[in-house]
Amino acid sequence: MKKILISLLLCIAVYGNEFLTPYEYGKALYKNPRGIGCIKCHGRYGEGAIISYIKQNGQLKPITAPKITGLTFDRFEEGLKLGKGFMPKYDLSVSEIVSLYIFLNPQ
Repeated sequence: MKKILISLLLCIAVYGNEFLTPYEYGKALYKNPRGIGCIKCHGRYGEGAIISYIKQNGQLKPITAPKITGLTFDRFEEGLKLGKGFMPKYDLSVSEIVSLYIFLNPQ
């Protein structure tokens, strides 16, 4: 919890007088953070989505990206930094991660 508060304060310090709010910046990043947008796999608002299908034993099975809303900040940050399976690693700044988190978890 302390880490998220520090991150939020950093985000406010960085973006406080900027044109975009952290929410708006997070929305823009979600669409295209580094060439591949989160939106393409996780859906319009992070609700999760089917990415593709794979044929196994003669049947099509979905390959899905999970829902990424409602995660703790630590889990969200870990997923972005480490990647897993089809999820690529992203080299985002703390303020970018906080902005994405704010967009996906509006209060």
